[in-house]
Amino acid sequence: MVEPKAELVSLQQIRCFCAAIELGSFSAAADRLRVSQPAVAEQVRKLEGILGTDLFVRGARGVLPTEAGQAFAVHATRGLQTLEDATASVSQFTALQSGTVAIGIFSAPTPWRIEALVARFLERHPDVTVRLVGSNSSAIADRVRRGDLDAGVVVLPIDDERLDVRPIVRDEVLYVTAAPERARGPATIEQLASAPLVFYDAEAAEADPIRRQLAERAQADGLRLRPRVEVELIEVALRLVAGGIGDTYLPSAYTHAPYFPENLRSVPFSPALYDTFAIVTRPAARLSPGVRELLTDLETHMRTVAGEFDRLR
Repeated sequence: MVEPKAELVSLQQIRCFCAAIELGSFSAAADRLRVSQPAVAEQVRKLEGILGTDLFVRGARGVLPTEAGQAFAVHATRGLQTLEDATASVSQFTALQSGTVAIGIFSAPTPWRIEALVARFLERHPDVTVRLVGSNSSAIADRVRRGDLDAGVVVLPIDDERLDVRPIVRDEVLYVTAAPERARGPATIEQLASAPLVFYDAEAAEADPIRRQLAERAQADGLRLRPRVEVELIEVALRLVAGGIGDTYLPSAYTHAPYFPENLRSVPFSPALYDTFAIVTRPAARLSPGVRELLTDLETHMRTVAGEFDRLR
């Protein structure tokens, strides 16, 4: 009697295949799984032998799935996720006792009062260490994609290749100026392009999510945004705007920050522009109970704070 092919396939073969198809190379899959590159290649070769077909086209720069590989991936990733979910369903009955919970978070989160959220989390888990890695959203997305972080909270748009993206809340982006005559009504992209500008997040530059949205609007109208000054920190940018050096854009949350200068005025853009916050993870990634709990807390907290901002507007 011929043994069914499914009974010959091992879990490690499935893991190696899924990692390779997600990351696009055996080397990256080996780094993810903490094994050698030849070990991944051998497991995939054995899997192909069992199935009787090639699952990948090998190239100098990595691997691409064949048509058979794409078909197998649909079921393999789903099956692996089901198995990992089953394992996680047992571990959730064990209380979070110790260790480090690390996620990425968008730059300059001060107005969102994230410290209050962390304090509440640590009250429930006093022996746990929390690590919030702050950076521009595009950098956080890259770190999640590489596997350096399990999850992150980012501002859209980002490059979502090999990422699951789940929007959770949004905040309106405003035009900010010290000149009363430039704050008499909603600001257009033409007004922004003609004004002296102060931009922040200098390192991220055009990869910054808000700049990407503004640049796309300008491009659609045949315009370009040319900042007079670029700095890294929002606080520095706002002080320059308060001093009359130029105007800037700013999510409304930051107009409630303690460092927002009193002489600045803000008006909405026309059409309205929004920061959309989202949780990003790798497809089929198994998050630890601590990361899952902290992400749930973050989503609830940010929705609550966003509601407060809406009532203050």
